[in-house]
Amino acid sequence: MLHLKTLIQLGLWNVAYIFWYRFSLKTGIRRFWFPTSQLPTDQDFFRPVVQRQDYPDEWKKKLVETAEKILSGQLCYYSFHWKDVGTPPNWFINPFNGKKFPNTQAHWTKLPDFHSETGDIKNIWEASRFDWVVTLSRAYAVTNDVRYLQTLNEWLKDWCKHNPLNIGPNWKCGQEVSIRVFNLINASFILQQNNNPTTALIQLIEAHLKRIQLNICYAIAQDNNHGTSEAAGLFIGGSWLSNINVSQKLFGAKSKAQAYTQKGRYWLENRVRKLISEDGSFSQHSVNYHRVMLDTLSFSEFWRLTNNEKPFSAHFYSKAKAATTWLYQLTDNHSGNAPNIGENDGAMLLNLHGCSYRDFRPSLELAGFLFLNKISLNTEAQEPLFWMKLTNKDNASQFQPRISKCYKSGYVTIVDGQIWSLLRFPFFKFRPSHNDVFHFDLWCKGNNFICDAGTFSYNPPLEDQNIDLKSVHSHNTICFDENEQMPKLSRFLLGNWLKADKIGEVVIDKQGNQSWEGQYTDNFNNKHHRKISTNGKIWRIEDTITGNFKIATIGFNLNTTEAKVENTTCITPFAIITFSNKSNANAIDNLCIKNTIISEHYFQKRIIQRLNITVTQPGTYITVIHLT
Repeated sequence: MLHLKTLIQLGLWNVAYIFWYRFSLKTGIRRFWFPTSQLPTDQDFFRPVVQRQDYPDEWKKKLVETAEKILSGQLCYYSFHWKDVGTPPNWFINPFNGKKFPNTQAHWTKLPDFHSETGDIKNIWEASRFDWVVTLSRAYAVTNDVRYLQTLNEWLKDWCKHNPLNIGPNWKCGQEVSIRVFNLINASFILQQNNNPTTALIQLIEAHLKRIQLNICYAIAQDNNHGTSEAAGLFIGGSWLSNINVSQKLFGAKSKAQAYTQKGRYWLENRVRKLISEDGSFSQHSVNYHRVMLDTLSFSEFWRLTNNEKPFSAHFYSKAKAATTWLYQLTDNHSGNAPNIGENDGAMLLNLHGCSYRDFRPSLELAGFLFLNKISLNTEAQEPLFWMKLTNKDNASQFQPRISKCYKSGYVTIVDGQIWSLLRFPFFKFRPSHNDVFHFDLWCKGNNFICDAGTFSYNPPLEDQNIDLKSVHSHNTICFDENEQMPKLSRFLLGNWLKADKIGEVVIDKQGNQSWEGQYTDNFNNKHHRKISTNGKIWRIEDTITGNFKIATIGFNLNTTEAKVENTTCITPFAIITFSNKSNANAIDNLCIKNTIISEHYFQKRIIQRLNITVTQPGTYITVIHLT
């Protein structure tokens, strides 16, 4: 019954298509729709260009350092881990364990999603996303150092040699194919060859578009960023092919390229309409996946303008504006960082800058300029505008100060200058991925003092199989009787999606104190009412719990390794946290500190401390956080 209910929530068309898709893979039917062919290996993909003289010196040092690492045979995985991969890389090695993916010459439809020996397949895919293509293009454009162009062309030839169309793991995921399209075409613009590209690049892009368009319905059935990415890949790639000077001679019928463009436009409009709510939030309940989605919309709008395509619909722009504003409201102004809620797979599609992975401001600068005509004053974050030649900023206004707000799609922000919080509440039109109902994040002057644990890996190594950062035990909320808030049905699917009993608005009184409260009932009929109130430095959390539970644990991830407990007080470098029961002190069974794991980057982990308060009776429990 539980599975049936979840299947209905996922959507009967989506479920039916997934069943058909898996059947077609198992029987081998799908393989016949994806013919194989060799890719160009005997021609350069990019030609020499004249050096750009207007690149600011403050950006050049970091860019050149990164490019030199690539030339030495290193690649940066998930914008964090530098790994020796060789030059050119072995495109099938997992550099985290040194294991090679088996059956690299098999058709992608015959390859498994998860391979126990090789490990996380994302560690194979990462080098083939072609982030290095954009980095080497940028470095060559501003230095005229021919080594960058030579390496760029040599690596692309080697990749094509070892990855024939539809052969091997790097063709298995349509979103990965789309990301390569973004990077190749963006590189063509950086190197001033988008209107007159080489024959080799045209053939490579065409091969990628064939792979995307034949399998896009699978991406659509996911109701997530696979659909937006693959639709954008078709739109951008088709538009690019339609507008190059030699398209009819080298590509064939121009109508074929236009068909890719039209199909991409249709599905992109469809995904924006369905997956982005009116308040701007995205279907995946993840800040990083929201950035992935927003970057694809920015790329699509940029190439629409560049190729002089007709505008998207008014509804598209309305949702794009709302999505940009949503991300801005959840991004810390001081650091550019954002809460690590929901899935975080290490993706950062907008790689035209030298900012860190956890800095969301470059994406906001680009989307803000394109959709809202707004920018900030952060110069480093504006590098994407430089590369995209969006330099006419005179008429753009600045982003307004962030505000406290309840987003009906499941988020509450309470903002008091540089001190602010985020709370998650249950509103699931689309599948949830983490047990994070009523999770609470607290930020002060760019520091995420009380934080979400992140994701770590979708397929962790054997020694890390016990790490489950999706669990309620890794979020700042309450766990009843050691049960998860929603049961895990599969690797990416939770069942019995919770609903809120009541959700309030953010209330601001005459003295400027702010508060919010809401309530939900779990699948065991336990009720949790949480009220957050603050005057800035002092945050008060009132948790009223009722039900037949025997033990409830109130937990908080403390972003430190220097916390200690004294009676009912926890002392940290950033706050003094006190705990009490409104009516019965004896209901507090235990208050302790333990080590836990968080992951700010994919496949990265570090130890922090977690405050757990165990209680045994219904009542109202009060946590006061006094920031020091």
